[in-house]
Amino acid sequence: MEKNNKYDVVIGLEIHLESKTKSKMFCSCLNDPDERRPNINVCPICMGHPGTLPQINKQAINNIIKLGLALNSKISNYTKFDRKNYFYPDLPKGYQISQFDYPICKEGFLDIKTEKGVKLIRINRLHQEEDAGRLVHSVDGTSMVDFNRAGLALIELVTEPDFSSAEEVINFAKELQLIARYLNVSDANMEKGEMRIEVNLSLKEKGERELGTKVEVKNLNSFKTIEKAILFEIERQTKLLDEGERIVQETRGFNDEKQVTLSQRSKEDSHEYRYFPEPDLPPLEISEERIQELNCEIPELPQEKRLRLEVEYGLKDFKIIEVFIENRDFGEYFEKIATELLNWMQHKKIDQSKYFDLVKLTTNYLTSDLIGLAEGKIIDFSEKITPENFAEFIVLIFMGEINSKIAKVVLKDMYDLKKDPSHIIEDRGLKQIDNEDEVDKIIENVLESNTSAVEDYKNGKVASFQFLIGQIMAKSKGKINPDKAREILSKKLENIQ
Repeated sequence: MEKNNKYDVVIGLEIHLESKTKSKMFCSCLNDPDERRPNINVCPICMGHPGTLPQINKQAINNIIKLGLALNSKISNYTKFDRKNYFYPDLPKGYQISQFDYPICKEGFLDIKTEKGVKLIRINRLHQEEDAGRLVHSVDGTSMVDFNRAGLALIELVTEPDFSSAEEVINFAKELQLIARYLNVSDANMEKGEMRIEVNLSLKEKGERELGTKVEVKNLNSFKTIEKAILFEIERQTKLLDEGERIVQETRGFNDEKQVTLSQRSKEDSHEYRYFPEPDLPPLEISEERIQELNCEIPELPQEKRLRLEVEYGLKDFKIIEVFIENRDFGEYFEKIATELLNWMQHKKIDQSKYFDLVKLTTNYLTSDLIGLAEGKIIDFSEKITPENFAEFIVLIFMGEINSKIAKVVLKDMYDLKKDPSHIIEDRGLKQIDNEDEVDKIIENVLESNTSAVEDYKNGKVASFQFLIGQIMAKSKGKINPDKAREILSKKLENIQ
């Protein structure tokens, strides 16, 4: 269980984001996350051959500055790179070019939503480094190394220990993922390893100021895995403390099969990495002019967009807002439809107070019926139905020219045939019957054919009324407005003696 009456849970995060660049961090090798052939995108520089010299990727630096600005960080005018010395088979140089004491971004923050409201999470730093290669382990116990990823531009974000639950961690990680995508600085696909999360978790007795011994759980690559790893660690550490055992500072990994964290190694301190300034790269100076230029490139971010969708379009349903936030193209599709609706209202001089009603009708059909036609997927719907045609479709429903039953038929044909709704209605003869004489004639015919139901209604059987409405809709093939049918039927039944 995550909630604990005896201990406070304290969590800090280290998050790695692969920067979206054409080439690697210090060489011209292609950055291609979809490359499946091993060791294709390599060269003497990223493989650490003697005599090679790295060069700083300008786009990577721009990316980390933009992300830092979006996270309310201070951008350093002076920064430098350092060698972080340690050996793993997937680190061809025997060291990693990273940043130690002069990170590019520092002292940022990000607000997240929690059960208790909004919570500010402090960000200690964002620094630029290069990624390691990828180890591929076989069932026979052998391991191979793919160096395609070695040397990719990698952003490392380090938070303060401000989290107290798995829910807070996941909310932060999801918001960061969205921000990275909105900025186009990283695709942050966890399943591709473009966003990797390490959790530093400790427990301390309630009321104590001093933090407990932290345990790092590395390379968590899905939100579900993050939650499971945190819950397991809370339970494991609670049990050890209750039994009077000591928590060991170590690095652990999460085993998906056993659903447990397992010890990997004792945790190194920073001095064990033997950091020293990278001798092959000069210090980097970042001008205020460059920072301001990049700041002007930052688009509307998720939190700003949430507020605008609520105010501008009257959206109140949090789940619908998040669908548009998480799927930017779908959100833009909705906004284009909403603009068309507003233009129509202004042209027809319709009362503007009805705008939010039109918008709500639009979101209902977009997030249920339209996504349903795509079998639950969110695709580029503008390829199927233009925003203009969808707006026309909503207007036809709003004006009572088609009812909800016919609307489903029309929408499916719009989706399948890529035709506008008016032509579909005309071609299929779906236009609603508005002529009162024709409506009257259909209802009279139904009453004459269902005398027993009429008699039952007169004797107090209320369900018979709905039965008669069903018969009227069937007789008209759904082309009578149900409200109009109810109104006329009620009057006729009142007049029957």
